[in-house]
Amino acid sequence: MDINKTTSNPAVVAAMDAFIKEQTPRHELDMIGTLMRARFMSPVIFSAPVVDGQVPKDTQIQQYVINNPQGDRFFLAFTDEEAFKKWAKEEQRDFVLLNLAECLALIQHAKDENIKGLVVNPFSHNVTLTTEMLVNLPKRFEALRKSVPPRFLLGRPKTEPVELEEALQKFFKKKQKEVQEAWLLMALREGTKKPRYMLVVDYEGEPEDAKTMFPAIAEEAKPYLKEGDGLDIVRRNQKFAEDVLQKTEPFYQKKAGLLW
Repeated sequence: MDINKTTSNPAVVAAMDAFIKEQTPRHELDMIGTLMRARFMSPVIFSAPVVDGQVPKDTQIQQYVINNPQGDRFFLAFTDEEAFKKWAKEEQRDFVLLNLAECLALIQHAKDENIKGLVVNPFSHNVTLTTEMLVNLPKRFEALRKSVPPRFLLGRPKTEPVELEEALQKFFKKKQKEVQEAWLLMALREGTKKPRYMLVVDYEGEPEDAKTMFPAIAEEAKPYLKEGDGLDIVRRNQKFAEDVLQKTEPFYQKKAGLLW
């Protein structure tokens, strides 16, 4: 065990702040994701003194609890030293670092049947996670991840894909004349490790036109993609790409006044 070693979880704090302010599926997804990755300072009582960060063999450990008005009891979990001191104040308290899975195991094996879960930062955020919620947290996270639109980290490719861009330029000129501008970016989708190409096109027409246009573009691009490369195609009206596009020159622009 990591005994009396402080930690800090600014991402958890920011995610809880956002969810408390506005309880949207996106904010819930962010909060659950950060909670599941974090370790927390959980105050405990050792039956023997801690010496140099170690406890003697066969030392018994007791968790501190907090009660709600209904008499239910909850273990305590703190994101950082500041939150911990709001509870401990000036008193010296021992603690261990635990993740949520370890907290759940302690709750499930507690002899006290009134232990109903844990509370994160009870004197500030007061985020209460019951035993049932802790058990189902991974399933809830996956359900939200599938329903909430993902975020992307966008940027320019490190190596300019010249052949791919030239092939698409010719294709737009001859067979996709509705395309006005096009950008080729690299996009790292939230929850993945490998970036993919993202082709952003600005075209004249209805949104439904993408159902035939985008597959045709993807088929044209296929021979110029290396093994393992992926390509996503979106229309420019996608808000998540707008900030990057304003700072990036398109690799294709339709020349006004020319007949092709």
